[in-house]
Order: sequence, then structure tokens, then C-alpha cells
Amino acid sequence: MKSKELERHSRKLLLKLGLKDYEVIMGKVIKAIARLDADTSEGFITLQTLIYSLLPEAVINKVERAKVVERLTVIMMLLVAKKFHKIHSVGD
Repeated sequence: MKSKELERHSRKLLLKLGLKDYEVIMGKVIKAIARLDADTSEGFITLQTLIYSLLPEAVINKVERAKVVERLTVIMMLLVAKKFHKIHSVGD
């Protein structure tokens, strides 16, 4: 998937969760990823926890919310990886 498609999809998922400011959320995700220790496998859980902490209280039922947060976390990790790769491959 192209970055634009991933961004569009993540914006839709954020709206579904009641979050409107994509840039702010993505900024927090990028900062959280930068602080992660590469030697641990807890990155996914850390990002899910971050997204959960930003959610309004009464969003959608908990089962559906968990599925949406899981998809959103994967997509945001992919986006950050693509952006990182793009930045570092330009200099090659």
C-alpha cells in the first residue's frame, strides 16, 4: 500500500475512534517509536497503550474498539517505517 492510502485509512480509523487530529496523534506515535528500545518486543503494546490513552471515554463497544486500535497501530507503525525508509534512502 502507498503511504497516502495508509494515511487515509488511518485518518478514517481515528475518526471512528473519535479522534480528529491526525497530525497530533501521528506526532505522538513517532515520538513514542523513537523512545522505544530496539531490543524489546513491547513496541506494539506500547503504541496500543498510547492510542488507548488518547481515546475519549465513550467511543464504540470495547470489542470493536480493540480491533480498530489494533489495525490503527499496525498501520501507523507501517507509516512511520515507510517515512523513515524514505528519509534515509534519499541520501543514497
